[in-house]
Amino acid sequence: MHRGFLAVPCLWAILSASPAGVEGDSVPAIARRPVRVRASEAFAACLRSPLEAFSGQTGLPVVLDVAEPDPPGGADVVIGDDSELTRLLEGGVADLDTSFDLGYIPWVFVVPAGSPAELSASLAGAGEVMLLGGRVGRDVRISLGKHLRSGRMRTTTDPIELGRARYALVPRSLAGPGEQRPAAARPLVAVAAAIREAGNPAGARKLLAFLASAGARRLLTPCVSKSVDGTAAASSETGFFAQSVVDWWLPQCTIERNGYSEPRQVLGSPDAASLGVRDQYTGFMSLGQGGYVTVDMGAPAIDGPGADVRVFQSVAGEWVTLYASTTAQGPFTLVGLRTPCGVRSPGVFSNHCDFDLHDGGLTEARYFKIEDGEVYPCLKGGTITEGSDIDSIEILNPKP
Repeated sequence: MHRGFLAVPCLWAILSASPAGVEGDSVPAIARRPVRVRASEAFAACLRSPLEAFSGQTGLPVVLDVAEPDPPGGADVVIGDDSELTRLLEGGVADLDTSFDLGYIPWVFVVPAGSPAELSASLAGAGEVMLLGGRVGRDVRISLGKHLRSGRMRTTTDPIELGRARYALVPRSLAGPGEQRPAAARPLVAVAAAIREAGNPAGARKLLAFLASAGARRLLTPCVSKSVDGTAAASSETGFFAQSVVDWWLPQCTIERNGYSEPRQVLGSPDAASLGVRDQYTGFMSLGQGGYVTVDMGAPAIDGPGADVRVFQSVAGEWVTLYASTTAQGPFTLVGLRTPCGVRSPGVFSNHCDFDLHDGGLTEARYFKIEDGEVYPCLKGGTITEGSDIDSIEILNPKP
């Protein structure tokens, strides 16, 4: 796997500078201990300017490992999509209290200039389409496979190779020359967090404080958007939330090991919260591997404009599967399969994901079965919050 930093053909990229007016040799060695950062390819492409500015201001060198952040590999700070940090944050390897969003990076199709306006026609002449490999690339390949025949896809994590491709499906930060067409995929959410057992905790805190500053945000602006579409995400205020639990099931391993197995926690409006201690939360139910909870909304949702149902899911961007029915006994119809549930929800702790009844061929539904879509083995979880963590279910389009 290529792990160079853009044009730097080596494993580590080191950025350093001496503080203004101070000779580097006069700074105590311990004070100049490098801050080690591990970031996946899409985000490393955005970090050169901010990290150089940080080193220039503080005199601290930064060592950047361009690779998936899990495992952290000795890093002090990890930066990646929230789906890449799920295990680190839930298991307490990364400190949830230090984590924050740097912004969004949308996915784009890159095609030659002058290609037909219709995407399928643009890709028809492509002998090969390059795709970003790795965890986040895998999710996009699954969701957008309808546009591409598998024999025409080639994956790589080499940013130089991706940037040279005439046809590519990549995060905007890795797009090369050509026209960029919007891709109907969940944008990457750039999340930064400190590792709890960091070798340089003071340096990690300084770097995170710098990345949260207005100056660093300006340096990131050409690469990272403040929100999915450039505007603040709107919160929903319908007030139609789940009223009662109809059914639930958790695997035995989850019942024995998870700390959050109370189904009634999914009722009412979103109220999940972190208590500031590793694995200590309140207000959600962890579904474990393949677990589910079925709720009665008290009134039907209808297939109206846009999304019809919202699921609030906590801690990190895990996957959720949703089924719906007009009766408590079913039959239940699949509405969305393993949908990433990491859209930020202003004003509440949990993230969310939205579902459209139209995708299941339904005109209305009152009962919803929310199933774990992460499907991660309980015994490998290393956490007492294994599986999707369901906070609340909301109707966005209620029946009049």
